[in-house]
Amino acid sequence: MRFKVLALFGFINLFFIVAALISPISLAEHDYAWPQAAVLILIQGLVALAMLYVARQKFAGADIADKAYPAVVVAYVLWLCMVWRWLGQ
Repeated sequence: MRFKVLALFGFINLFFIVAALISPISLAEHDYAWPQAAVLILIQGLVALAMLYVARQKFAGADIADKAYPAVVVAYVLWLCMVWRWLGQ
């Protein structure tokens, strides 16, 4: 169940990135768009792809999924901390 949620969350993050690239998304008076937050968007994309990879490996029955799941969750939390710091500037 948690890997299905992880896959869904990965797709939602990728959709959010595409939406931000098409039209800037305003967060706390900051525009989340390519020129203003390029590094954050790249990291979010990498973490989202890692989420999808872990979910796919779990569906394939690989043991690596159980080991990589905590790493992906921590990576997402670190990305959230980076966004929080960016919003505070």
